[in-house]
Amino acid sequence: MIFFGWFIVAASVVLTGYNSAMFVYGLTAFITPMTVTSGWSYTQVSLATSIRGLEIGALDPLAGIIVDRWPARRLMLLGTIVFVGGVIIISQAGNLAVFYAGFLIAGLGSSFCHNIVPMTTIARWFKKNVGKATGILSMGMAVGGLCVPLMVKAIDTWGWQDVMLYMAAGGLVLGIPISLLFRNRPEEYGMLPDGQKTEELIDLSTPDPGVTTREAVRMRAFWIISVVGMLQMTVAHAVTVHMVPYLSSLGMDRSYSAIGITIFSVVSLVMRVTYGVLADMFPKKYVYALSNTVMCISLVIFGTLDGSSFAMLALFTVIYGMGISGAMPLRVPVTREYFGVRSFGTIYGLLSVSTVIGGIIGAPAAASVYDATGSYFPIWYVFAGLNFLNVILLMFLPPVKKIQPGLDNVIIG
Repeated sequence: MIFFGWFIVAASVVLTGYNSAMFVYGLTAFITPMTVTSGWSYTQVSLATSIRGLEIGALDPLAGIIVDRWPARRLMLLGTIVFVGGVIIISQAGNLAVFYAGFLIAGLGSSFCHNIVPMTTIARWFKKNVGKATGILSMGMAVGGLCVPLMVKAIDTWGWQDVMLYMAAGGLVLGIPISLLFRNRPEEYGMLPDGQKTEELIDLSTPDPGVTTREAVRMRAFWIISVVGMLQMTVAHAVTVHMVPYLSSLGMDRSYSAIGITIFSVVSLVMRVTYGVLADMFPKKYVYALSNTVMCISLVIFGTLDGSSFAMLALFTVIYGMGISGAMPLRVPVTREYFGVRSFGTIYGLLSVSTVIGGIIGAPAAASVYDATGSYFPIWYVFAGLNFLNVILLMFLPPVKKIQPGLDNVIIG
């Protein structure tokens, strides 16, 4: 019999994939059409994603507290409805104020249904296989990348506003029934994480293994993981949003740019699960460092592109796909390893603030360089340096030890 936790993983993949097709990898296909039809600059449009990110960063700690206390199914359903409402507003926006408001509302819903709730629920349902489960979950993001050529074609055919409106309708059709699959904890169904059966129901009054939020923020590991997440997301968000505009500025056709995104998405599909498997087998900090090392190499290649060689673009997309694939699959296992699941939602929400800050910084930084100089040079080399700094920081993560018998692997200090 299939462990029910895998159905939750599958549901999360569908939802994150749909969101990725619109607001993660797919967003790069909307940027140029938005500027053309509205007259807004790249910086003004990119600022919308930063405002949304800033709001998510402010809400994620609160969302983490709520998800530790409220039913996951209810939060997923509410988040889906709010997210779709925001998408509809964006599609109908006639001025920047409404445009930004739509991103804020979409961010509110996304904070729950695409981030905190799926991550926390999977961390509760898996322990031994948490890396594999999170790796599979993160495949949803890569699936969104595979949709970019389709998104480019659809936008060129119907316009970005109509495409967003159609996808909002699809979000309701998919999101509402899928939200109903979510369940809080395996203990409520007489199971342990990973599907291990128990003779009788777990006493839910017993605290979950792990540390409290107050203990977590006093740990060196908390702050290292926080900074690493911020720097990696700074790079990832900038590349995601500006890949098509950057390649277009080099004279490369939008269709070739979309193919490049497809290549790295295919690579990413395989590597996300690979990183998850590696995280279940080897020390997680070294696997995390490997991911950042490969990203660093890819960004150096990205900065050397001249638009005349599709082979170099393909090389970049393959290596970048191998690097960025580790960002999402490794964050949950590392967080669970050091802090346990007792207050996972709250702790993960606090850690998400740093990744959101990175997202806020990255895209506008790249846009401002382009708006000021007409070129993206030298921003990609700067971002490569941030990934290298992450590798150094991860080496300072403390060893994982048990603080009490029966608790997950955590260490204070």
